[in-house]
Amino acid sequence: MPASKRTRQPTPSPGDLVTVKSIAKAAGVSIGSVSSVLNNRHIERRISAATVQKIREASARLGYLPNIGARRLRSGTSAKNHVVLALVTSFEAPIPLVNHFISAMRSAIAEAKTVRSNLDFSMMIEMYVAGRLREMPGLLTGDHFNAAIIMNTIAEDDQFLTRSHLPYPVVLVNRTVPGFASVVEDESSGLRSAETLFRAKCRKLAVLHGRPLTQTTQVRVDRFIRRATELVGRPPLEIVANKLSELSAYEAMKSLLASTTAVDGLYTVSDALALGAYRAIKERGLDIPKDIAVIGTGDYEIAPFFDPPLSSVGVSHQELARHASNLLLRQLGRGAKSGETIVVPVVKVIRASSGT
Repeated sequence: MPASKRTRQPTPSPGDLVTVKSIAKAAGVSIGSVSSVLNNRHIERRISAATVQKIREASARLGYLPNIGARRLRSGTSAKNHVVLALVTSFEAPIPLVNHFISAMRSAIAEAKTVRSNLDFSMMIEMYVAGRLREMPGLLTGDHFNAAIIMNTIAEDDQFLTRSHLPYPVVLVNRTVPGFASVVEDESSGLRSAETLFRAKCRKLAVLHGRPLTQTTQVRVDRFIRRATELVGRPPLEIVANKLSELSAYEAMKSLLASTTAVDGLYTVSDALALGAYRAIKERGLDIPKDIAVIGTGDYEIAPFFDPPLSSVGVSHQELARHASNLLLRQLGRGAKSGETIVVPVVKVIRASSGT
């Protein structure tokens, strides 16, 4: 049909429930094709790439949400669309970070309820083993939840997301993947930590991190190493813990100090790792910051209660969580740009541990 004679399909108002039927009408395709694409079964059904793209664009434009109420939950009234917001995080995630996101999501939901009376909200936490996000039930179809914040993914998970399409609003935290909205920290954390230790007259620098490295922690390590090398003329020591725990950090730092004391400035990519390093340093009879200055990342609530209080360079977890939660709710209200990325600035909190 000539473009001039095409009938423009009406766009549902924000209060309307977007259905498979309304997406099919907007895209000009069959209901079966829409159902197959939304359930990620388009390949086996041999639906063309052009049709898949058309359906996904219509779905995003209309603000489609998988209907949890019809699939899994009982809803108090059929007039409401039940939105289940999921915080999707790995078992290896720092508990303080998860707590901040739970609090921020609750606040965002409370605010959204005042302006989105047609939506009924609930929240859940889904956990996965780092590197195995692909194994999470319902992730590709929206059977368990229909909006999500996903964080603490590692390279294998990011590659999976790059190949996948999730048929509901998603915000990624501290990683960027094409096609996904994200909230990330400014990349200067490692750089500014190296400069802070250098100003404290530290010249034998080291960085402590665990395994596996996420996209963001890898950037922290790389930037620290690069800047430290520029400042002191040689690369810093790289101390690698087997895991991301305080115990693993303690064991890695203890092993290093048993063979050398040639470290006078230490940067840890999380405050949790700093806590383990503290114990190893003190057991060796060394003083913080006189013998070894220490800077952490994240400024956990316990950081001021370290002995001595821990200096920290990094983003505020509260700000990271607030921006991610608000961005997800904006997506529900069709107020977010496709693939939008928000960069949260780094904050430097100097306490006694860095000697500055």
